[in-house]
Amino acid sequence: MKRKKFFAILLASAMVVSMAACGNDEQQPSDSSSTPASDSSETPDASGAGDEVDGAASYTYDIAFTACPTNWNPHTYQTATDGDYMLSYLSDGFYVFDYNEDKTGYALVPGMTTAEPTDVTSQYVGQYGIQEGDSAKAWSFPLRNDLCWEDGTPITAKDFVRSAELLLNPVAGNYRADTFYSGSKEIANAKAYVYQGTTAYATSVTQGGSTYITLEDIVKDEAGTYTYDGRPIAFNLENGGDWSSNSLQAYHDAEDYTALFLKDGVDLWTEVITPAADADGWVLVNDETWGALVEIIAHLQGHENFEAYEAANKDNDDHANKEWEEFCFFGETYGDMTFDQVGIFATSDTELVLVFVKPLAGFDLLYAMTDSWLVNEELYTKCESVKDGVYTNSYGTSVDTTISYGPYKLVAYQADKEYTLERNDNFYSVKEGFYQTTKIVIRTVQEAATRLELFLSGVTDSYGLSSDDMDTYAASDYTYYTKSPSTFFIALNPDLDALTKAQDAMGAGYNKTILTVKEFRQAMAYALDRTAFALAVSPTNNPAFGVYSELIISDPENAVSYRSNDEAKWVLANFWGLSDDIGEGKMYETVDDAVESITGYNLEMARQYFDIAYDKAIEAGLMKEGDTVSITIGLPSTSNTYVKGYEYLSSAYQDAVVGTKLEGKLVFDKDDTIGNAFSDALKSNQVNMLFFVGWSGSALDPYGLMEAYTSPTYQYDPSWDTSKETITINLGGTDYTASVIDWTYCISGETITITAADGSTKEYSAGSSDNVPEERMQILAAIENAVLQTYDLIPLVDDAGAGLKGMQITYGTEEYYYGIGRGGEKYMTYNYTDAEWEEYVASQGGQLNYK
Repeated sequence: MKRKKFFAILLASAMVVSMAACGNDEQQPSDSSSTPASDSSETPDASGAGDEVDGAASYTYDIAFTACPTNWNPHTYQTATDGDYMLSYLSDGFYVFDYNEDKTGYALVPGMTTAEPTDVTSQYVGQYGIQEGDSAKAWSFPLRNDLCWEDGTPITAKDFVRSAELLLNPVAGNYRADTFYSGSKEIANAKAYVYQGTTAYATSVTQGGSTYITLEDIVKDEAGTYTYDGRPIAFNLENGGDWSSNSLQAYHDAEDYTALFLKDGVDLWTEVITPAADADGWVLVNDETWGALVEIIAHLQGHENFEAYEAANKDNDDHANKEWEEFCFFGETYGDMTFDQVGIFATSDTELVLVFVKPLAGFDLLYAMTDSWLVNEELYTKCESVKDGVYTNSYGTSVDTTISYGPYKLVAYQADKEYTLERNDNFYSVKEGFYQTTKIVIRTVQEAATRLELFLSGVTDSYGLSSDDMDTYAASDYTYYTKSPSTFFIALNPDLDALTKAQDAMGAGYNKTILTVKEFRQAMAYALDRTAFALAVSPTNNPAFGVYSELIISDPENAVSYRSNDEAKWVLANFWGLSDDIGEGKMYETVDDAVESITGYNLEMARQYFDIAYDKAIEAGLMKEGDTVSITIGLPSTSNTYVKGYEYLSSAYQDAVVGTKLEGKLVFDKDDTIGNAFSDALKSNQVNMLFFVGWSGSALDPYGLMEAYTSPTYQYDPSWDTSKETITINLGGTDYTASVIDWTYCISGETITITAADGSTKEYSAGSSDNVPEERMQILAAIENAVLQTYDLIPLVDDAGAGLKGMQITYGTEEYYYGIGRGGEKYMTYNYTDAEWEEYVASQGGQLNYK
């Protein structure tokens, strides 16, 4: 899914994921709060520690990153670099993550507001589509009365309304306008205002890959365009829709994929698709463009033509005849609309009302409001320009085009070199005594060796450790380890047809189809010493044993980790074969004892499974006795992580088959050309195996995130048909059965049909608003178990980073907590003033010892 959607919808607490591969050797803090710091006893004493925030002393936090922000306009920024490294200093949220009362976790507390919002839905019945009895759609947010810009100019509720109007400006086409017209934070009439007077393609046909229409339901208009319910259907050259994060244009431009656009010598791209595209890249679907699109998809999926792909999918819910819809969008024609019809308005200087299309309440509501769209209207409009019908805006690209209402203000900026922020003393939290840091200097330094030298010479205050640094600094008192919610996997695609085709292409004597034997994949899971792998390849990471790490939060309001639930613990015990050994008088007294013992490494069991797999493959005719099993491993990059990982895995698995019937018959080769198309390479079986891949996002929504593992839109392994695989779950004393994908939709709030053992059915949903938390957790755990039991995704490591903290600084807590990190600049304190620090570094000969 596109990065744009990840940022916009994550803030709305909806299920959005972005495919992630671990490609960087060095762990760089993703935000200011993740930089390690400590009040270690080895930090030298300094008389300047504890200076008042409003004192005359200066305290500079100096850091170096590999990337530099270029656009921090809140309406148009696109990257984490722009957001985390710049915009987060200059802005604020309506609600913000902070420590809880005893600093043992996070709390979501008022930021620019004074309290939680008030539900005022009943006051607007008959307006904005609100009906009698509706609730949680219209909310009044009480704003602080001391909000102001860095120059002291007051900020009122009307400024937020006007900023929303600028964000949704139909002429501007702002990148982040969909903040207000998609996801759970959709504002009433916002989409209609943005697209007024146009036909816009903003609604996905398949709604994330969950809803499909049939060709029989499609009506052709007079021009032959496919329509559904009166709406034209189109796809875009630059937008992969729900099918892929890569566009058709990107695939065509990739050297290895260009040939996939040919049919009988005709280039479908240049002869059919691009001639049909309008100026914005939209291609209306008709018989000709449909034929070209389905042919290209078939080629991308590894089939000779659409007919072959269609035949292969007849037993897969005829997916070949539906998959094209994942690229497509419905066209909507919108009439004229004025902004006063949009559901955002001020009822006073300190009361802001938002009217949502769908109910939004509780933690989800507060989480959706942890950012802001506020801009300074006077400066913003000065930065606007329309030339030859093209709108541009330079707001948030330089010192002169930037004004802050956050804890820091921008005072100097050199692109790709260095920028400086100074404390904004008009910010309310500064006035309350927080933010001792008076200046932040952020440098752009590409070379790790240079960044390390800057740190050791006392110039910078933190350094993200790479794997090459760990031998020297792993045991340092100044090294801090920071866990991440992401889990990385070994991913396999045991598709028999695709593996057979790849196997045949290699010639006689080679085998790949043994990968379809589950016991072979089980052997791969047990044969891997994850602790040794992490030490050799990515020393900061931790062994992973399930789909979710301990940082995935199932109850965000109370900060409860999914893995801490009994249901989730039993999933691990079951997957690793320990469930029968738990209980009084058995090997493990409790499930906690069993989970604590899991290492994921059992070489004896792995070798047993390798032999079982070999026998089954021979018996089924999948393999001949003299065959050599050849597995191609895909490398998304040639970074040290992947190169070392490939070497470790190939060696470990070859050692694991020693003494088995596969001894001397298992070889590996690599394909390091796949780049960011690594998922597609596995889906098409260009490669047979990936590692260090997974999903990131939705750390506070494991229910929605599960769709990444069960939906054909996102799955690494498309051969697992989750619409046919079923799970039986006992709800209220009755066993009910439904497909894996239906259970997945169910815990996201969709109503599904579940079937009891006697054949009776009932409609059921277990979303957040259905108030069945125990059943919802039970279903989530059952789905995780189903994902693991395929052995197509084998847990490898949980993501984590390591970094050195400087002796000058101390953070709010030693422990790292989701949302607040170690406190960031708000809670950071100093052991030295700048002058004292310079003196101390000089006394050490200009070189500090952090070993």
